[in-house]
Amino acid sequence: MKKEYIMPPKPKFTKEELIQAALELAREGGIEMIVARNLGKKLNTAPSTIFTHFASVEDIRRAVLEVARELYNGYVEEGLKMVPPMKGFAVQYIRFAMEEPELYAALFMKRNEDFKYVDYIVDEGHYERVIAAAKDNFVLEREQAEFLYHNLWAYAHGIAVMSATGVCNFSIEEISQMLGMACRSFLIGMKMPRDEREKVTPKVGRVMQGGVESYVALDGNRDNVNNKER
Repeated sequence: MKKEYIMPPKPKFTKEELIQAALELAREGGIEMIVARNLGKKLNTAPSTIFTHFASVEDIRRAVLEVARELYNGYVEEGLKMVPPMKGFAVQYIRFAMEEPELYAALFMKRNEDFKYVDYIVDEGHYERVIAAAKDNFVLEREQAEFLYHNLWAYAHGIAVMSATGVCNFSIEEISQMLGMACRSFLIGMKMPRDEREKVTPKVGRVMQGGVESYVALDGNRDNVNNKER
């Protein structure tokens, strides 16, 4: 007797509804919250039915990360419309961390021991656009634009992580002021010739002698800048 093949019941939700449910779970407790049991509860269905649209939970997580990336890209687009666009980009990068902390963590707080610092910045996804914006706005050579971007990124990333983890609660006005001061400081340092810049850059275990003028040494009399062991 030939066995009758019984088709599994069709799911009561679409692929888009499944991704949306997974996105809500990620926003609530992180990407690790996306598991079959939690999705089943969210959609009021048996956990096994979620695999009608995806082969695995990892596939669902990847789909959610794609949505998170699209949301983040929207923030970036708004930032690059600001003046100056590099500062606007940094503001919106932090704002995304403030408003979507779990999605920010999933995208930008992944541990990767194989990444170098530059690799990490490039992986963000907008490297060439931000470099181009810096070159145009501040009239910089590429090397100068990269110096500015790399330093501002490290500063902005620190604020973003503090915001995403709830360590500190900054206002947008505070963030804008901090980024503006940092950007101005990096521009001043960048405008110095490399060898002169290194003379006034504090090394580990050393401290500059004298007041602010000696530390920054912008008056051209850098021969009077002395280092002493701490």
